[in-house]
Amino acid sequence: MSRYDILQNIFDSAEDDYYSLTQEEKAVYNLKSIYDAVNGAGLLSYYQSYAGGYASDALDNLYSVGMEEIAAIIDSANAIFPECMPPEDTEERLEIIDEWEGEYDALFDEWTEEILEFAPSLMCELEKLIEELDT
Repeated sequence: MSRYDILQNIFDSAEDDYYSLTQEEKAVYNLKSIYDAVNGAGLLSYYQSYAGGYASDALDNLYSVGMEEIAAIIDSANAIFPECMPPEDTEERLEIIDEWEGEYDALFDEWTEEILEFAPSLMCELEKLIEELDT
């Protein structure tokens, strides 16, 4: 199966039922979602997306692959939310972000730049996970 097919299957399954994914698939989903966000519209867009509801799992996944620097940033971003964790519900999360009225935009931009420094390492770890799924 191609890398693209593996990712497509994981993302399709996550949209249907995130909790049906295996731990390995969740790790791929979460790491790829963060990678895509910071290489696209920025870290804030991760929290605005469906994937942002699984930031707690993403944090665990980052630590499990040795990406402590990115995990620390995600942990700091999570701490801005009530109860120090973004809600799983996308609409609820978006309402909270809207209430910030841009207050944290500069901070999220800074965090995006910091994560981008580690993006090649993150992609390397992601590729390893995908290879393991393909065997």
